[in-house]
Amino acid sequence: MKAFALIILLVLISEFARSQSEVRQHFYTQVQGYYGKPIIYSDSLTSKSLSQPFMAASYRFGVQTNGERHQDQYFGFPKYGLGLFHVNLNNKDTLGNPWALYMFYNAPIFRQGKFQLNWDGGVGLAWNFAKFDSITNPQNDLVGSSFTAYFSFALNAEYRISPRISVNAGVNFIHFSNGTLQTPNKGMNLYAANLGLSYYFQMKPQSSFKPAELKKVPSTKIVKSNELDLTMAIGGKATRSEYGMGPKYFTASSTLDFYHRYHWVGKYGAGLDWFYDTSLKEDYTEMVSSSKYMFVGAHLGHELMISKFTFVTHLGTYFYKGTQAKGAFFFRLGIKYYIIPELYTSISLKTVNGFKADYIEWGMGYRFKFKSRKNGIFL
Repeated sequence: MKAFALIILLVLISEFARSQSEVRQHFYTQVQGYYGKPIIYSDSLTSKSLSQPFMAASYRFGVQTNGERHQDQYFGFPKYGLGLFHVNLNNKDTLGNPWALYMFYNAPIFRQGKFQLNWDGGVGLAWNFAKFDSITNPQNDLVGSSFTAYFSFALNAEYRISPRISVNAGVNFIHFSNGTLQTPNKGMNLYAANLGLSYYFQMKPQSSFKPAELKKVPSTKIVKSNELDLTMAIGGKATRSEYGMGPKYFTASSTLDFYHRYHWVGKYGAGLDWFYDTSLKEDYTEMVSSSKYMFVGAHLGHELMISKFTFVTHLGTYFYKGTQAKGAFFFRLGIKYYIIPELYTSISLKTVNGFKADYIEWGMGYRFKFKSRKNGIFL
């Protein structure tokens, strides 16, 4: 989980440096309040202890895009940035009161005058959970670690009441999970309504403030190109053999992808995978060759490109298995962030036996482009 905190720091430094070179800078800050209830699925926590309404708050710092990048025009001039979230679950000793640092992306579904309807997604790192402990906290069968990943999805409406200020309201779904880094890992789900206030500003001094001009300009026709992506990732995994107190096993993977860039917002392709999972030691009663922990596979893939992020989807199968574990096929869902056009960080969830979570991959990668671009921008 500390690796993800480093990724967020790299994103912050990179985005701030990039924003200084924009033709016009349009930033905003936002505060939001939440009121909601947990979604209950616990074997040991009572409905009364877990179903109490909660209150939460978040603070965001973001950028309002104005179409300088081609992807931003195709997605309706979205907003993106970093946020800090805190929730009071009214059960500090058993559940904790988590915080989360996350990256968000907010894009319009409908815009008319001063009003717009948006979808909003976030991913980050959460901490300050009261984790499961067989002696001191045996009731918490939802979260086995004090750190988890944070995921959110929301629909919200926004109304601009002045050039600098807007109000927003919406509904949120929030999920916390550690990706089997430690058991138990049922995860925690929250749903809530929110109400917020945004303030827009510019870093560079201006004689008067003007909102970002959201106007489309003719797109440069993309020169279709090919690329080779090499990603190396590591992770950790716990099993149910010693519920809540078991060892953490090392995992590793490498992926080699061939992609064809077909549009400003997408690329598709196929690739090869190598996996190494030491948690499979528990399947044997004696020492075995390390090849028993290895898998080799292949996948079909697509990446949806939004600003400097890509959303990765893979569907794969194995053609070499050190053991018969893990089923016939797997999925990978992830996000890449490009620090520079060639170098990226990544976080992804690899599944087993279809859609069951296997482990989280924390990775770095490099992209080799086969065809240079003569016009436009690549990212």
